[in-house]
Amino acid sequence: DFLTAVQNGSIDNNWGNPGPDDNVQPDQINFSLMAPGTIFTMAGEQYRYLENQGGGNHMIIRNEAGVQVSWDNQDSRLNQWYDTLDPSVQAMVQPVENTFTVGSIAFDDVTFEGTGWIPLHLTGEVGADNSAVDLSGTSRAFSLSLADVARLSGPGLAWESREERRTGEMRTWWLRTPGESGRGWRLTTGGTLQTFDSNASIRIRPALIVHQ
Repeated sequence: DFLTAVQNGSIDNNWGNPGPDDNVQPDQINFSLMAPGTIFTMAGEQYRYLENQGGGNHMIIRNEAGVQVSWDNQDSRLNQWYDTLDPSVQAMVQPVENTFTVGSIAFDDVTFEGTGWIPLHLTGEVGADNSAVDLSGTSRAFSLSLADVARLSGPGLAWESREERRTGEMRTWWLRTPGESGRGWRLTTGGTLQTFDSNASIRIRPALIVHQ
């Protein structure tokens, strides 16, 4: 009932789903009921629900940032993280492009709504780089793109504020979109977008598209 839902936290995750700290298996979660931004724990990893992509596909992201790597080394560390996932989670993961077409865009060429909040009017390869299922690709973890973050930020979306884009431990994390020469896009500890030296060691935040 309503009181029970409030007491166990499931009211925050929509009816029928466990609370954010209840460690459950995938078959105990109903992704179709989740609202964007819902926090949940599945097979020992805590995630944030990003969006319903239709057709039973749902994009999620690790709620905390992981190990520190240079921008160029993201994929190898993402693959290492993916290999450690519970097989029941791996069985749900949908394939994405083997190599994303990312384009590049300098910080000074982006117009924002608010300071480093939502990038506006992204075009070309950068604007088209939206994470989605690609049945000719590989089931794997990936870093979000600048276009993903733009699409998922705002009222009623996965991140309703800069603060919600921060990790619990206030870590900065890479995106897959290149910036100006020698720089990559990242989220700062305050949840704002900026470019940074691509040789720097910054954390990864793995995303997945799962099917249920």
